[in-house]
Amino acid sequence: MNITHSTPKKKHAAWSISASLALSIYATCAFAQPTQSAPTTGNAPTAKASNSDLAAKLTNPVADLISVPFQYNYDANIGLDKKGTVNSLVVQPVIPVKLNSNWNYILRPVVTLEQSNNVNGFSGTGAGPILIETFFSPSNTGDFIWGVGPIVSTPSLSGNNFGTAQTGVGVSAVALVMKKPWTAGVLAYNTWDAGGNSTYGTANNLYYQPFVSYVTPTAWTFSLNTQSTFNWDARRAENPINAAVSKIVKFGDTPVSLSVGARYYASSVPGGPSGWGGRASMTFLFPK
Repeated sequence: MNITHSTPKKKHAAWSISASLALSIYATCAFAQPTQSAPTTGNAPTAKASNSDLAAKLTNPVADLISVPFQYNYDANIGLDKKGTVNSLVVQPVIPVKLNSNWNYILRPVVTLEQSNNVNGFSGTGAGPILIETFFSPSNTGDFIWGVGPIVSTPSLSGNNFGTAQTGVGVSAVALVMKKPWTAGVLAYNTWDAGGNSTYGTANNLYYQPFVSYVTPTAWTFSLNTQSTFNWDARRAENPINAAVSKIVKFGDTPVSLSVGARYYASSVPGGPSGWGGRASMTFLFPK
C-alpha cells in the first residue's frame, strides 16, 4: 500500500484496498446447500466442511483453504479538487501449502486493476503494484492462530498514475483468536523501499488491519475492519473503515462467498479518497 506525497497518485487508495480479506454479501438462502461434517477451526484441514465451517475458515487469513476472491471497490472524492472517482478490481488468491505435519506456508498475491475517472484531470485504466504476502503458520494452534513471513511489493505495472515506482520488501504478520461464532485479530506488514523513483510515492509503508467477524449457523458473516496505511516518508495515514455482510452459497458443487459492504474514510492523504465508498465481492472456495 503506497501513500503518495501529493496529488496525482491517489491510486494508493486502491492500494490500501489490497490486503484482504475476503468480505461480505447479499444472496438468497435458496442457493445455499450446506453439507454436514465435523466442524473445524484454525488451520487444521477438514474433509467436507459445512457452509458455516467454510464461512468461519474464510475469516482466517491463514486458513488451510484455497480461495480466489474477486473484489470490486468504489471510491470517490479523489484529487485535489475532489472530483475524481476510482473503480478497482482486487484479485487476491489464497494458496496454502502444507510443508509438514506442523507447518503451513500461505501465499497471498494481490493484484489491483483500476479505472480512474477525472482524477486531477486524468482518466484511464491500468494495474497498480503487485503485493505478495507470505506467512509461515503452525497447522494446529487451537483458538489462537498466527503467521509471519516475508512480503514483496512491485512497482506499479501501469505507470505513475497507478502507484509508486518503487519496489518494497518487508515482513508480514497476522494474529487472531477464533472462538465460534467470533473471529478477531489483526493483520499487518511493513515494507521498505528497495530502489526506484520516489517522486510519485514511496514503498516505506506500514499497513495494519484489525478485524472482527461473526458467523451464523446458516453461513452468514458480519464483519468490520479497517485497512489503514501509514507512509513513513509523507507521515500521513489513510484509514478506511469497512463493514460488510456475506453469505456462503453453492454454484453447483462449488461453494462461493458473495458479499456486499460499505466503507467510510475516517482520514485520508492529500488528494486521496474521502467520505463514503462501496464494495462487493465473489470468492470461490476450494476445500480439500
